[in-house]
Amino acid sequence: MPLRNGATESPLRTLVLLLTSPIDCEAFSLWCQYRVGCDVVEWATNLEEGIECCRRIQPRLMVIDPSIGCGAVERAVALVREESAGHLLVLDSRPMEVRLAAILGEPGTSYFSRTASPQALSAAMADMLLNGRRVFDPTLAPRIRRTERGYQLDYAGEQRSISILSQREQQVMRLLAEGRTVKQCAEMLGLSESTIDNHKSRLMKKLGIHKSSELAVRAIRDGLLIV
Repeated sequence: MPLRNGATESPLRTLVLLLTSPIDCEAFSLWCQYRVGCDVVEWATNLEEGIECCRRIQPRLMVIDPSIGCGAVERAVALVREESAGHLLVLDSRPMEVRLAAILGEPGTSYFSRTASPQALSAAMADMLLNGRRVFDPTLAPRIRRTERGYQLDYAGEQRSISILSQREQQVMRLLAEGRTVKQCAEMLGLSESTIDNHKSRLMKKLGIHKSSELAVRAIRDGLLIV
């Protein structure tokens, strides 16, 4: 259900929220109007309705909570690609480097978490709305480097990032972290057990993990597995 504040529409400050609850949407809408100065704020708690809303309004900025639906971030990125939204802000519950790494290569996308200060978030949103500049959560921003191949996320000290894993290795790690056996992983992914073992060995070597019990800890900490 959309909420509008009745102000004159300005394409530079048009904002659409895709969050998980009406209370969250209304509170964040009022906060955006007061702190960021948005002229128009509309929201949806249903992913499909939110996508249609963006296609209809073509907002300057779209803010999405990844937990609103399966594949929410990927579908929101597609809206930016098709120019149904000028800029995308992924708003996570906490900083998750895997999610950030997945969108670093996408133009017009920014990443923040709810653990950031209100001042940092409002300044970032104003920058996105007025200048179209990409912004990133203060917790992870110092690790982002702009290279010839685009933005990249540095390792956190000697502890390597899950973002260096291939998509298949991330799938295997997620299943193992959920408590699946190698046999179960093989059946679910349509692979042989030896292939799963190879993926497991490679991903543990890449991450510098020496015990299988550490897989779940890293998967939860870095946002690969949400609990």
